[in-house]
Amino acid sequence: MLTTFFVVVTPHAVSGDDGARGLDALAYVLLVGAGLSPALRGRHPYAGYALALGCVTAYVLRGYGGGPIYVAAFLTLVSVVIVGERRVWIPCAVAGALSLSVAAVISDGWSWSTAVFATIWLVGAGLVGEAVRARRGQEAALAERAAEAERTRDEEARRLAAEERLRLAREVHDVVGHSLAVISLQAGVAAHLLQTRPQQASEAIAAIRKVSSEALDDLRAELGLLRGDGDAGGTGDAPPAPAPVAGLEAVPALVASLREAGVQVELDLAAANGAAPLPEAVSAAGYRIIREALTNVARHAGAGARAHVRVARDEQALEVEVLDDGAGPGASEGSGIAGMRERAAALGGRLEAGAGADGGFRVWASLPAREPSATP
Repeated sequence: MLTTFFVVVTPHAVSGDDGARGLDALAYVLLVGAGLSPALRGRHPYAGYALALGCVTAYVLRGYGGGPIYVAAFLTLVSVVIVGERRVWIPCAVAGALSLSVAAVISDGWSWSTAVFATIWLVGAGLVGEAVRARRGQEAALAERAAEAERTRDEEARRLAAEERLRLAREVHDVVGHSLAVISLQAGVAAHLLQTRPQQASEAIAAIRKVSSEALDDLRAELGLLRGDGDAGGTGDAPPAPAPVAGLEAVPALVASLREAGVQVELDLAAANGAAPLPEAVSAAGYRIIREALTNVARHAGAGARAHVRVARDEQALEVEVLDDGAGPGASEGSGIAGMRERAAALGGRLEAGAGADGGFRVWASLPAREPSATP
């Protein structure tokens, strides 16, 4: 409507200045038609351009002069340039320039201004249209990059969430699996000695209570991390302090607890000392692998099975091995062994688990003794 008002009203302000023919009813029809044509640019750009070009050509042929009516034709041509390919809009622009130039020559005769007008018509429409097209292309590219960044963030968030769930599942499995294995062994000892040696049965029950309490503390800490609300027990208490990460220094105590539960374990730490302390992550992974392997011995190796734990290291690698001579079926490739493999792989190490050369079951892992060098 604004374009229509501009095209219709403005000629009154410039009429009579150049001897042009006075405006009559036909002139107003042509002005209104040209003024309304930009309204078709959005859905029907070619129809809008044809309407505007026809009205302007007729206006010039009738000798009403020029003026603002050219704006309508130019705006609709720019719309054609924006939406059409070059092989489409260039013929449209040339047709418009020829049509208006011929009309001007017929009405007023030849002049250099006609040639200048035709040149400006073609070049101006092309420059404006291509500039708008480029701008829209940049906006579309920016929108696509923003959408891709959003998708990437969502995928990364889902990946991190999945990794965190896997880590928590592995931690809970390690805590529950080991604790329940020890509790089961101690309960068997207590049941066996309850009638004949009540004092030793009482010691076994005390060990069960200790292991249960430690397992509950570990689970409470893990649940507190999972909830992230500082209320691990649902009582509104302050969040528990993070439990210290057990490393290879805790292996002797681990072996002692299993011995108390009736598992025969030999421990070889003679080659476990190195020139430099192990990184905490490596030491913790070594401890967790040994604990899971000994848990499998307690659960699967069978009664009377013996286990041998060997820890060795040098400047390059930490090596741990747990070998039993049990006659049981051995541990299957379940979540326990999968968790050990993941721990080793996360540090750039490797793990082997399977039947031993002389029977029983063997777990062996090699972990790098140094963390990757930080970038200076």
